Amino acid sequence: MSGRYANILSVKHLTNSKIFLILFDALIINFSIFLAFLIRFDGFVPVNYLIRYLQLSLPITVVSIYIFLRFGLYRQVWTYASIDALLSIFFAVSIASTFGFAVTFVLGVGRYPYSVSVVAWLLDLLLIGGSRFMWRISREKIFPMVMEQKDIERKKVLIIGAGDAGESILREMLRVRNGYYPVGLIDDNPKKVGLSIHGIKVLGGTEDIPELIKGNKIDEAIIAIPAASGKERRRIVSVCRQAKLKYKTLPPIYELIDGNVSVNNIREVKEEDLLGRKPIKFEFNELRKGLEGKTILVTGAGGSIGSELCRQISKCSPKQLIMVGQGENSIFHIDLELRENIFADKLVPVIANVQDKARVDQILDKYCPQIIFHAAAYKHVGLMEKHPEEAYKNNVQGTKNIAESALIHGVERFVLISTDKAVSPTSVMGKSKQEAETIVLGLHGKGKTKFMVTRFGNVINSRGSVIPLFKRQIAQGKEVTVTHPNVVRFFMTIPEAVQLVILAGLMGQGGEIFVLDMGEPIKIADLAKDLITLSGLEPGKDISVKYVGLRPGEKLSEELISPDEEIFETAHKSILMVKKKV
Repeated sequence: MSGRYANILSVKHLTNSKIFLILFDALIINFSIFLAFLIRFDGFVPVNYLIRYLQLSLPITVVSIYIFLRFGLYRQVWTYASIDALLSIFFAVSIASTFGFAVTFVLGVGRYPYSVSVVAWLLDLLLIGGSRFMWRISREKIFPMVMEQKDIERKKVLIIGAGDAGESILREMLRVRNGYYPVGLIDDNPKKVGLSIHGIKVLGGTEDIPELIKGNKIDEAIIAIPAASGKERRRIVSVCRQAKLKYKTLPPIYELIDGNVSVNNIREVKEEDLLGRKPIKFEFNELRKGLEGKTILVTGAGGSIGSELCRQISKCSPKQLIMVGQGENSIFHIDLELRENIFADKLVPVIANVQDKARVDQILDKYCPQIIFHAAAYKHVGLMEKHPEEAYKNNVQGTKNIAESALIHGVERFVLISTDKAVSPTSVMGKSKQEAETIVLGLHGKGKTKFMVTRFGNVINSRGSVIPLFKRQIAQGKEVTVTHPNVVRFFMTIPEAVQLVILAGLMGQGGEIFVLDMGEPIKIADLAKDLITLSGLEPGKDISVKYVGLRPGEKLSEELISPDEEIFETAHKSILMVKKKV
């Protein structure tokens, strides 16, 4: 017997469960043939056919088991038996039956009646296939029912959302003992109410939750609608609060980068989940395709945007990721974090200040990056009003240093990360970023480097965001301070902003300003009240909102385009392109 076939039948590969299955299948094969004879001859099998059956039993069993081995029937995890597994059984049993029928001629002992062979084949399909799927059914249906009675610690949950995400976690909860037991589904589509998914019924809509939990022990609700808008999530959270029902959620789409939904994704509702804008959808493969195998440099790599750029780039299999920053602690921590997810030799942490032109030239000369994302900048409006010279040195001169060096070293793409405060600026920080945009765009066309700018508003939970301040004030029981009752800002999450920055940088041909779709501006006062409510408190009663006045350089509202610019759509609906009016 050749090495390949010997390996298939090797004893070391036969675990106890595989041996049991082989013996079980051998019994089924012989039982099916004998039962087929009984059916064919109305319960009385002629002696000559019994003798023929006994003569052929061993060779037919051996050939059949060998074919089952070749088709991988003993390598399947039958807890997860699927349509593909059923097809494997169908072809394996069909070929084994054909071989068994042929064996009668090869050995010269005559043949079975045709009807016996056909009935035996059908019985094999039914019994062998049925035995496999009975194991899955017992794991998904019977075992959970038993565990529900035995394990009182499992949380009884309502799954809100009977779509793809709800189905995925429902299936996982039923299959795996993971601390959750689903007792029903909730969906606002009236066509789904009354239907069942995996035996679990859609009980009603979200407005029915208070009535549904009366008299029933429901421990928690799981919001399984990754594509829900902030407004929709706020409504669902409000219903759960009124019903005094604890709640958790699956994260929005942009957090589920690989698209996979699991019980492990369930988490507490965060403030960014309740924003009024709808999460942006994108394809992870778009990022990977443009970054895979490239040497990429990120400035400001220890900051909020820069570190998230590094996280997402590291998932796209770059050739090398150069992480540049002047803060040693922040660079140390992002380097340490990413070494758990990427080969260490691909990561290059570099301590440097973009204000040092000689150091910038040295880094580009040594590592020869193909793509640069320039995120290093001073961003605090109030501080830069007090220290305008520092804003100029870092945001203007630093950008000039890295951009000119990119041109000299033939970098393929250079992406400046700018801000909405650069539009009709009223602050030192905004003016410095406006000048940085002018420098970068002015270099386009002077070499092979494609220079472009991405412009967006505030990002949630960045170091300069108001949200960490609000959360700290609420935690301390203090009044929440808002500058003005009518102040509004554009908001998006850090992962969303970074994904669109990368996409814009990859799609640009050079010389463009890309504006990210920030949705509708949000009132800061409303955001503060939402955070108070999310903390389980009542605005105006438990925690009040205090208005302290606009700070130097601040505006009531920000803009994403200036009066002398016009906006155009791009191939990606969440990325817009800005050009100066002719």
